[in-house]
Amino acid sequence: MDNNRKSSSDIDKALSSVKKKYILTREEVEELIQKRDGEIVLPISLFNKGIGMLEATSLYLKDELNLSFNDIAKLLKRDYKTIWTSYTKAKKKLKNG
Repeated sequence: MDNNRKSSSDIDKALSSVKKKYILTREEVEELIQKRDGEIVLPISLFNKGIGMLEATSLYLKDELNLSFNDIAKLLKRDYKTIWTSYTKAKKKLKNG
């Protein structure tokens, strides 16, 4: 079995266990994961949407964390235009898909 699949499976099992034990929704579990020492943690599920990694990351940071394109560009050490383009492409792909 591929290590990435095994890790993903292990993470799913752990999340399921936490959800059951503390009677949490998936959204509540994801929110808890995101609030770790000021770090930004991206949910694995972002990368299953048929869009590129930068597109998924830009979309999540803009729509879910309400960061500006400029802030995202600084965070990812990319040009502002690259982030805007990635975000726009992701929106189009998800709308058409």
